[in-house]
Amino acid sequence: MTALTAPTDTRSTLDVERLSTRFGLAFPLSQVVVMIVMALLVLPNAGSPDDPPLERGARMLEGASAYKIGNFVFMIAGTLLLGFLGAVHLRLRRADGTGVLATVAVAAGTLLALIWPLAAVLHDVTVEAASAGGDLATFAGWDAVAPFSLSFSVLPRVFFIGAVVLGLRAENVAPGLRRMGLVLIAISLVGSATLVAGGLFPVLALSTLGFDLWLGALAWHWLRRA
Repeated sequence: MTALTAPTDTRSTLDVERLSTRFGLAFPLSQVVVMIVMALLVLPNAGSPDDPPLERGARMLEGASAYKIGNFVFMIAGTLLLGFLGAVHLRLRRADGTGVLATVAVAAGTLLALIWPLAAVLHDVTVEAASAGGDLATFAGWDAVAPFSLSFSVLPRVFFIGAVVLGLRAENVAPGLRRMGLVLIAISLVGSATLVAGGLFPVLALSTLGFDLWLGALAWHWLRRA
C-alpha cells in the first residue's frame, strides 16, 4: 500500500508585485541623481556649444574616461524601468480586462527603457572612434545624440503616460496623478520638437524631470494601495 503525502506548496513568499513597484521608485531616483552628476562632472568637459567644433572635440576627448563612466551609469539607471513594467502590466490588467492598456504601456515602457541607454552606447562608439584618431569635429557633433534620442523617447513616453492615466481613470483613483499626466503629455510633445528646434531643449529637459517625478509618485501611490 503506497503512502500518500500532502503536496508541497512551492509558491514563493516573495511579493513580486511590491518588488516590481519599488523599481518605479528606484528608476526616477537614479535618473535624477545621474543627471545631476553628469551635469556637474561630465558635461562641462565639452565646454560651450558655441565653441569651435575642433576645440570642443579635443576637450571631450580629454574627458573620454568620464564620458564612458557616465554613459555606463546612464545605461544602468535607464534600464531599471524594465523592473517596473511588471507592476504596470498587473495594475493595468486589473483596471482594463481587455489587456489593451497593459499591452500599450509595456510596449511603450520597453522602448523608453532602451532608447536613451542606446544613445549612451552610440556615444561610446564615437568616443572610441575619436580615441583611435577619428575626426574631432564629427566627434563633437555626435554629442547631440543624447538630446535627440531623448526627443525621440518622448513619443513612447506619451503612450506610456496615456495608458496609465486611462487605467487610473478606469479605477476612478488618483485624480491628481491623472491631471499631472495630461499636463506632462502636452509639455512632452512640445519638447519633442527639439529635433527640429534646439531652443526647445529646456522644455524637453523639464518634461523629462516632470516624468521622473510623476513616475515616482505613481509607484508610491501603488505601494500604498497594495
